[in-house]
Amino acid sequence: MGITVLTLLITITIRHALASPVIEPVGEELIIKKGESITLNCSGTQTVTWKMPSLSKKIKVTNNDTMSMLEITGATNAQTGTYECFYSTNVSEKASVHLFVTGSQLWHNLEDRIYVEEDTEAILPCLITDPTIPISAISLKMISNNNVIPIPATMNATFNPHKGFTIYNVQIEFDNIYICQARGKHSDEITLSVKEVPKVVPSLELDSYLHIQIEGEPLTITCKVSSSVEPQVTWQQNAENVSVTDQFTYNEHTWTKISVLRIPGVKMTDSGIYKCNGTNKAGSSTTFTTLKVVERGYVRLSASQNNSIVLKVAQNVKMKVEIEAYPTDLYWQWIHVNGDNIANVTALGKIQSSRPYSYVNILTLNRLQINESGTYTLSVYNSKANASFSFEVILLRPPKVAISSSYYGDGTIALNCTAWGNPLPSIAWMCANQSCTFDPEQRIGSPETRILDTRVESVLFIHESQLNSSIGCNASNSEGTDSQTTVLTARVTTTMHLVENSLFNPLLTAITIFGVFLFILTVFLYYKYQQKPKYEVRWQIVRVSEGNNYTCIDPTQLPYNERWEFPRNNLHFGKTLGAGAFGKVMEATAFGMGKDDSALRVAVKMLKPSAHRDEVEALMSELKILSHLGNHQNIVNLLGACTHGGPILVITEYCQHGDLLNFLRRKAESMNRMFAALHTNSDYKNMSMEEKYMGSDKDSYLEMKPASNNNVVQGTTDTEEDDTDDHLPLDLHDLLNFSLQVAQGMAFLAEKNCIHRDVAARNVLVTDGRTAKICDFGLARDIENDSNYVVKGNARLPVKWMAPESIFDCIYTVQSDVWSYGILLWEIFSLGRSPYPGILVNQKFYKMVKDGYKMDCPDYAPLEIYRIMKTCWDLEPTRRPTFNQISDLINMQMGNIKEQDYTNITQMHEENECLDIKCEANEPFIKGNNYQFC
Repeated sequence: MGITVLTLLITITIRHALASPVIEPVGEELIIKKGESITLNCSGTQTVTWKMPSLSKKIKVTNNDTMSMLEITGATNAQTGTYECFYSTNVSEKASVHLFVTGSQLWHNLEDRIYVEEDTEAILPCLITDPTIPISAISLKMISNNNVIPIPATMNATFNPHKGFTIYNVQIEFDNIYICQARGKHSDEITLSVKEVPKVVPSLELDSYLHIQIEGEPLTITCKVSSSVEPQVTWQQNAENVSVTDQFTYNEHTWTKISVLRIPGVKMTDSGIYKCNGTNKAGSSTTFTTLKVVERGYVRLSASQNNSIVLKVAQNVKMKVEIEAYPTDLYWQWIHVNGDNIANVTALGKIQSSRPYSYVNILTLNRLQINESGTYTLSVYNSKANASFSFEVILLRPPKVAISSSYYGDGTIALNCTAWGNPLPSIAWMCANQSCTFDPEQRIGSPETRILDTRVESVLFIHESQLNSSIGCNASNSEGTDSQTTVLTARVTTTMHLVENSLFNPLLTAITIFGVFLFILTVFLYYKYQQKPKYEVRWQIVRVSEGNNYTCIDPTQLPYNERWEFPRNNLHFGKTLGAGAFGKVMEATAFGMGKDDSALRVAVKMLKPSAHRDEVEALMSELKILSHLGNHQNIVNLLGACTHGGPILVITEYCQHGDLLNFLRRKAESMNRMFAALHTNSDYKNMSMEEKYMGSDKDSYLEMKPASNNNVVQGTTDTEEDDTDDHLPLDLHDLLNFSLQVAQGMAFLAEKNCIHRDVAARNVLVTDGRTAKICDFGLARDIENDSNYVVKGNARLPVKWMAPESIFDCIYTVQSDVWSYGILLWEIFSLGRSPYPGILVNQKFYKMVKDGYKMDCPDYAPLEIYRIMKTCWDLEPTRRPTFNQISDLINMQMGNIKEQDYTNITQMHEENECLDIKCEANEPFIKGNNYQFC
């Protein structure tokens, strides 16, 4: 009995000690008006504390042991909400009361932005201040494009006056702006931000699946982790002294984390697998890379094909070498050895990456010739190691036979038959057109010379009793047969050759005639081959000069600076600007030339895929000359080159208006109309250009197509200025400006000791601002079908532009370039007519040039310009002006032109004085106000 009473007393004491706090006034809800005051008292058995909807200066809390008093003075709708009182040590024991503060505002929001994850509940805390409004009159609305719209039908939401709206099973599409509405009044906006719960694990990407480092080198491994939510990234590895840095980005609903693992200096024990783990709520994913630490760098070469390659003449072959190397900063070259001849054929090879630290180098040989047999060696080296790999190229050849004879004192004759060929020929002796019964003694040449010259020798011993018999030697292999026959006669010398009286033998006579015919045919074919134009660099660099005796530098010996190298993968090719027998020039966009993010429009010279070695060397020589010259505003400047890993590409400035010749021809008709309007006198020299310019010369030169190649510009251009350049008509100032700019460019070349050798309007390009730039378009010009290039000797030469000493003595100097410049002036001021119009290039033409014949003054040339032309055409080279002098004279002329109006260009009687080239040589070279056209 006593124990039961004691237990009951203890239970009552515990319950009293843990009894929930009490709030007075008592009730679940209290209502006051705006501006009124209220006091809430909370009491309990322990220390109590308050939780309020919001903090405010209007609220004062006074604590006294187990009691706490909350006073609200001058209440506003911001004090609307639930007030909770609980023990400081036990929050589960609590009391609460909801206070409504009625007044002018119907709604009060506790928060304006709510963050939740999808598939959970979200509470939008819009509290109503008037409890008399029925719940059925309260609704939730969405804001879309500043318009109030109903919530989606898939949304399940309920309203509680003490909490606001509760949205169940929140979806991503619920991410929006909401308002609570009742009786035409709505709350402030509440933004609901829904965080996506990932459905898939993160995607991982490593910078490489293999890392090779030399012991002591730093290591960096980058792992890119992408997820719809922010992922967690961890690494699994066994290395020491490792640091990891992470960087987050968020773009288009995707989180990306870049995690970088670094080791300042790897050890051999650090080799192994490094795992990158990405985790989100959907799970984890893992990727890995392998670190291989080596003691030293290496280069290893191998080939899957046989290193001994047997081919026929004119076949193609590709030699592939697989490369494994570290470090990866590789340098490589192909060397061809054929006997004593050694050649660098690197330009015919290209390299491409197959996998990390592995590459394939391919050497392509087209249309193999006899002299291209031999050893091809690829040498590859980096900063730590090097290696070489060789192929033997063996070319199959039909046999060739030669017979010689020797006499011995015992009456024996030794016939020696030597046969060359590959594979090794077999020899058969024929006696009177039947197989000989004698056994020959055979000797085979040294195997070391097999790849150069494989031969078989056979000696046949015959007694003098066989004199006057016919002996033949036949040689054959898989590629063909050859034979030679001799008739033995009385001994006249110690060596037996074909005997003189055998010429009367019908068989030998036929063979001799056939041999003569074959020789003549060979000479003819060789002559035709020599007539075929070859790609050569016209520009020459002078080393020393003594009068007209120039010693020029071999351009192949000029250095090439690797700073010009440009990644060929950064070139995106467009249209073809010009094409010829040897190669072409293409428009391209160079990305990263100058600045990393820049895109520059350029022109790229290249050879055809079937180009031979001498053509590759010629293009490389042109590249070396351009890099040697440097930059000038009136030269088509070199911008870069690609000489490794593929065909040679020469990258130069892009000139959007094409060559000067066709630019002038496109403008001829409009300029004619302009001057016809200024000169209405019908006595003025023939200005009917439609027939003279558009007819007689229209087919004399095939246009090297610019960006727009018709009279009407098509497509788009880079700037408005470019478009203006091609639409505005020409005037006299433009012609003078072209003349000056070319003279300045030629003066620059002369200062660099460079001879151009093909100065003509077709070799001048026009770019923006009507700037003229000198170039050499020979690579992309079909000179075999270009009437401006005439066969002279074994070459095609632009004889109408050449100085007499160049035509007759093959002498090229700066002074011969001056002569050609005078022809170019005539082209400019005739608006693109061909020089010496109506005159064929024949013996009569050569005699006229040698006799000092000079062309008439072109239609648009001022008298002073024509005088410059005539001084350029002086038969004595030393009396021709320099390019600097020509520039000064044209500058003076341009200065005078600026002070005149075209309507005052000429007086008619002055024109007629010069129509037949009667201007006296002793007249002043420049006359201040004399602007007549001759």
